[in-house]
Parts: sequence; C-alpha cells; structure tokens
Amino acid sequence: MIVQFSARNFKSFKDSFSLDLFTNKESSVCPLYTNGNINLYPSAVFYGANGSGKSNVLKAFAMMKRLVLNQDKIIQSTDVLPKLPFKLSSESEDDSTAFDICFIQNKKKYKYGFEYDENCVYSEYLYVYETNRPTTVFEYDIDQNEGKIKTTKYKELTKIKHLKNSLFLWEADRAENTEANEILKWFNSAIFVEYASRQPLTPKYWNNLSKPLIKEIFQTFIRSADIGIKDIFQEARPVDNVYSQIPNLPENAIVEEISVKTLHSKYDENNNFIGDVKFNLFEDESLGTQKYFYSIGPVINALHNGSVLFLDELDASLHPILTRKIVQLFNNKNSNPKGAQLIFTSQDTNLLDQSLFDKEQIWFIEKDKYGASHMVSLSEYKDIRKEHKIERNYIMGKYGAIPYLGDFKF
Repeated sequence: MIVQFSARNFKSFKDSFSLDLFTNKESSVCPLYTNGNINLYPSAVFYGANGSGKSNVLKAFAMMKRLVLNQDKIIQSTDVLPKLPFKLSSESEDDSTAFDICFIQNKKKYKYGFEYDENCVYSEYLYVYETNRPTTVFEYDIDQNEGKIKTTKYKELTKIKHLKNSLFLWEADRAENTEANEILKWFNSAIFVEYASRQPLTPKYWNNLSKPLIKEIFQTFIRSADIGIKDIFQEARPVDNVYSQIPNLPENAIVEEISVKTLHSKYDENNNFIGDVKFNLFEDESLGTQKYFYSIGPVINALHNGSVLFLDELDASLHPILTRKIVQLFNNKNSNPKGAQLIFTSQDTNLLDQSLFDKEQIWFIEKDKYGASHMVSLSEYKDIRKEHKIERNYIMGKYGAIPYLGDFKF
C-alpha cells in the first residue's frame, strides 16, 4: 500500500506535489489499514477542471513505474531516459525531474526515489524500515559524493559500478539484493489504467479470467451491474485469406480472428425465454458497457491481490451508482481484505460525499495563470464540518479546481 507519493517537474506540475494516504485520525466512513503505527486509506480521488492536470498525478506514477521496471530497455551509455518536464517555463524545461515513493510491502515500509534527466540519474536512494529507524540499502548523490554508493548493511553493493544514465536499483537487483527485488515486485504489481475507446482486452486480462475464483467474481460483477449481460467470452474465427499476405507463413499454420462476445437472453412475443444471442462487445454494446468491462478486470485483480490501482476517469461513461459501488468495494474490509488501494480521477461530483470519503481522501487540482498545476487536499481547508455539503460547495467554487467560463458567442 502507498503511504506517500511525490513528484517534481513532471508535465503540468512544475513544483513538487505530494499525495499522502496515511492519517493519524479515526475514520467513520472506511476502514484504515494498519501497519505498525501507520494507518492508511484504501482510496483517494482527484477533482479538477478539464486540463487542470489531475490525470498527470496518475501519469507521474506511471512514468516512475516505467523507469523502475526499465521498460525502455536502457542498457547503453548513449541511451536516453524518458522525461516529460514542465514546458511552460524556461527554468524547468531543462531542469531535472524527481520521483519519491513510500509504501508497505510484506509488512515492511520502503522509501525509494531518484532525481534524473535524459542523460543522468543525479541521485537515488532506497531505505527499508524494519524498525522505526531506516536502514540504508543504498544511496548516492553525484554532486555530494561523486556518485559513490553508501549503505549501512549491504557492503557488497559498494563494489558495483553502474552507468550514469541508469538506476542503481537495476544493478542491486542483478546482484540479488532482496530489498531491491521487493521494490521491483511491488512496482510490477501496481496497475495503471487509462481508458480509451475500443482499447483491446489484453491476454493477461483473459488469463486472469480463466482462474475459477476470479471468473466467479467477474460473473458477480456482471449480474450486479444490471446491464443485461449473462457472460463475456472470446470467440475465435478461422481466417483463410491471409496466407498470401504473410510471407513465410507455414502451410499448416492456423490464423484466427479473435473477437469479444457478450451473451444476452432472447424472448418471444409472450416474454418467454427462447435462447441466447451473442453481441460483439465493441460493435453492439454501449461505450459505458465497454468501459465497465475494461475497468472491472483491473478492479478484480487489485482486490484479489491487494494491489494499488490507478484509474483515470473512473466515472467516464459509467452510471454514478455503479461508480460509487466500485469505490465502496475498496472502502470495505469484507470485499477488500488484502488492503488494495484505488487512486482515481473523477468529474462525478456525486462522490463528493463525506459518508463515502474522509476529507483527507479528496484532492483538488488547479492550474495557476502560468499553466502550472497545484494540488491541495480538502483537509487543508479550515472549518469543514461533517454536515457540510461538499458537492454543492465545490460546484459553487469554494474549493477552486473548477472551470471559470466566459461567454460562448456564435
């Protein structure tokens, strides 16, 4: 579970922002997941006007994950690290970007972060908290100690050299360092979902659904959503006219077109059931239904494994009641016994409800006149009481993070 995540100089965020999911208070609306003396929220939501940068909080984590897992395959000294700085300032466009995260993995608290640009990782650190005091797995800073590795426990790591445009975390993992491996495993388990129309359901999605327990949960989601669908499955159809178009294709090769089908009940004029009808998910179903099927796979996966799930625009094309139900699944220990976390953006103001979220779980994103995004928690506003109507106050502009519209003249 995430304790805290921060980033600096990423996309619309020129200055540092910090998402905190820990609290020292009791909660009356959702369970707090406890690790030692740390109490963590299972969910957080971001609100803001279109283009305010709320999605960039999620994309910042996606970029950190991309770097940590070396998805760009950086192996040579001439390789370039991916970087998306704030471009509306001459001060920041050539400045470094920094990421920092603190999370719980196997009942241990880890803190990991780095500062970098396209050609160099300037500093990097990894700490593990087996007690209240941190153990330094490794740390270095090019400006302060010429990049020499410091450690309080793993002396073998000081003998490892690494390229200046690579993370030392990768080398520590190759040296079979247990803590470095835990970092990689945690990032690998975290899920980032950015929905797009007609986005394919991946093989991993279907592999998960082939597991009996997950398939049963999936069926429950379908029936509970009241969208008239009995089942969803893949259907393969042989394709014969491609052999001349694909060079060196073996004669005995089987080429199939895979489509996603949904199953509906059909009735006669007296409303008697007469059979099932197959629909094509991406041709016959609504955009909301497509979005639902794309979302519930990651939701089920996160709840089943206790993972962190980042969902951009969870409410897009979904009915407000359905969106609220998904949030409630994470905010309930019966449906979320492993401590999964849901971190998402939304425009659905119906969710701005203090019976669903504590103040610390609601965040607002707003851009200043220079185009830079800033993030603030509802808890930072004074004199907010339980009886206050957060949705109404937000629409009225009390917390900012809404569009201020001019005249639309035609």
